[in-house]
Amino acid sequence: MNSKQEDKLSMGLTVQTTCNRYPSVIATIPAFVTALGDLGVRMQNIRALAQIQAGKTDGITQDKARLKTAMCEKAFEIASAVLSYANTVKNSTLAGKVAVTKSDLLRSRDTETAGLCQNIRTEATANLAALADYAVTAADLTDLAQKISAYEAALSKPQDARVSRKTATENLDREFDEFDNILDNRMDPLILKFQANKPDFVRDYNNARIIVDSGGGAKPAPPTPPTPPNP
Repeated sequence: MNSKQEDKLSMGLTVQTTCNRYPSVIATIPAFVTALGDLGVRMQNIRALAQIQAGKTDGITQDKARLKTAMCEKAFEIASAVLSYANTVKNSTLAGKVAVTKSDLLRSRDTETAGLCQNIRTEATANLAALADYAVTAADLTDLAQKISAYEAALSKPQDARVSRKTATENLDREFDEFDNILDNRMDPLILKFQANKPDFVRDYNNARIIVDSGGGAKPAPPTPPTPPNP
């Protein structure tokens, strides 16, 4: 939420609290009670959307980077062993398929890295029996497969979080439109009905409807103190 929306929500909460202090008064107009309930629902929706909107993607991005590093390190470890085997048996085709550096893997585009690591796993799987003397086991290939799967699952999470935040912002605007509609067009027009029997409630309600600027914008610089006179 921006500062204006926060101030408006604070006003709505004050209105809700004020009305709830006069249960027997507002009960005389059921339509007012219904509108107050609808206002409460809108404010609950607004708070829920604000939590989504305020969500940060830093942790998600860091998790993705951590999973990428773990996957690339394991893939490079296996690729190095396969390369050693390929050079030993003079299989230049196999050597060309696994001749990568860890930097090559880490610097690859996020959407390409998992494919490169999977290619390494495929070549190692095809030569697993020969790789026993090179300390590559089926458990290593399973470990790499799990790391690839974990990384692929994390790939879309930062973008998904950004999409969720954008959608929450759009929905937040719609909720505030309904919030305004309830107050301006359903509750405010009925307030005069309470004037004759409960003027105190009317005054409290009108005061509660005032939106207080919390000062979310830039604050003005303090005035420069006057220069003291020369002695």
